[in-house]
Parts: sequence; structure tokens; C-alpha cells
Amino acid sequence: MLFIIREAMTGLWRHRLMSIISLGVIFFSLLILGIFLLGTFNLFAIIKVAEQKVEITAYLEDDLSEGEIKTLQTNISNLSGVKKVVFVSKDEALNKFRKELVQAKDLLNMLEINPLPASFQVKLDEGYKSPETVKEIAHKVSLFNGVEDVIYGEEWVKRLSKIINFLFIFDIFLGIIISLSSIFIVSNTIRLTVIVRKDSIEIMDLVGATNEMITAPFMLEGIIQGAVGGIFTSYILYEIYRLVHLKFLTFYFPGRSLILGITVFGMLLGYIGSSISVKKYIYGSGQ
Repeated sequence: MLFIIREAMTGLWRHRLMSIISLGVIFFSLLILGIFLLGTFNLFAIIKVAEQKVEITAYLEDDLSEGEIKTLQTNISNLSGVKKVVFVSKDEALNKFRKELVQAKDLLNMLEINPLPASFQVKLDEGYKSPETVKEIAHKVSLFNGVEDVIYGEEWVKRLSKIINFLFIFDIFLGIIISLSSIFIVSNTIRLTVIVRKDSIEIMDLVGATNEMITAPFMLEGIIQGAVGGIFTSYILYEIYRLVHLKFLTFYFPGRSLILGITVFGMLLGYIGSSISVKKYIYGSGQ
């Protein structure tokens, strides 16, 4: 083990130019992936906020007694998927309307009667916000006596669902493309390092070293380069986040999860790239 570590560190120092090139490739690959992940995290955070606004509004018939309203509120609350039912009186609805339409304040003040109905704002649990589920709950609410009409923005809910599905598929597809591209680039860059050090490989082979012993230092070098690249990438991503957060807009930064993920993925990139390159060289050259 000490031999492998010593050979890896010696190799990194002796061929530092190629090591810097490999490290640079890993860094830029991880930086692209990290920016992509940051964008994805924040898109899903925005969608999450939008999902919180998915709710059903049930307009009530006029002249319902207080007891009937409470009974109706309890019945709706007992439906599967309903998280909370908030009662909005006719006066509260009119006051809210006045605040939203300040420019029409004088016109609203001329009204002799309140034309707006009382309503329930039906808030849903997290797992019940798909278009099909929302539609089903809205239909159940509409069947209760005392409910005059139900709206829930059907088209908006469908559009939001399509955006979520598209981003999920796009996220996986782009992640795979970036990962494969990174491994390919790193593999070919590290392969140049292996070719430069062919004399060392041949000497180790002549003294009876096994293929595993020959490849181990290269793989450890790749892991070290990946770890350094990951840590450096995490630092740059944090600085990008801090700059954007302070100067332009507020957005979400995963913190430790992203740093750990980028570093581990960098180590994996270095390991896979080194493994592919050195094994291809050794077995390809007949050793």
C-alpha cells in the first residue's frame, strides 16, 4: 500500500504538467456539471414554490347557516388528500378584491351589495397535486350540498405537471451526457499521461509486477486528481453562488450535499478515467 501511495505521489510530481492538464479537464468537467446541477436545483425549487399554490377553491351557495358551513368544512377536510380547508367569508373576499384592484377602488365602493360569494380554499397534501388527483378531489368537493362551483386552474395544473416531467427527463438526459463526456475526455487525457510514463510501466513489468500493481498507482493518481478537482470546483461554485446571491438574486445552494457529491464524482471520474486508460494501454500492448 505504501508503495502504491509513494508511486502515485512521485508520478504526480514528476509529470506535473500532465497532471495539471488532467486536473484541469476534471475541474472544467465538474464545473459544467456543477453549474448544471445548481440550475436544476433552483428550477425545481421554483417549481416547488409553484406547487404550493396548487389548491382548490370551492364557492358556496348564499344563505348557508354557520352550522352548515362548519359541517361542510369538516366533510371536505375529511377527504383523502386534503390538508387544510380555509373559510373565506363574503366580506373577506371583497376586501381582498379591493386590495388587488386598487385602481377600481371607487367603483367597488359604489356597490350596494357584495356580489362575491363565500368560499373554501382547499389546500392539498404533497402527494395529491397531480392533474388527475386534483381533478378527482375537485369533483368530490363539487358533489357536496352547499357548494355552488369549484375551480382549481385545471390548465395551469396540467402545464405545471408537464414542466416537472420535462425537467426531470431533461435533467437525467443531460446529466448522463455530461457524465459520459467527462469520462471520455478525462480518460483520453490521462491516457497521454500513461503513454508518457510507458518506460516506468515496462520496468515494473520486467521486474515481475502484476498488472494490478502496475495500474494501482495510476488509479490512485486519478482519484487524487478527481478529489482536488472536486474540492476546487466546489469552492468556485460557492463563490459563483455568493456573487450572484449578493449582487443579483437569491437562489438555493445545496451546500454540503453539492460539495460532497461533486468531490465524490470527481474521484469517480479520475478512477474510471485512469482505469480505462491504463488497462487499455497495458492489455492493448500485450502486457
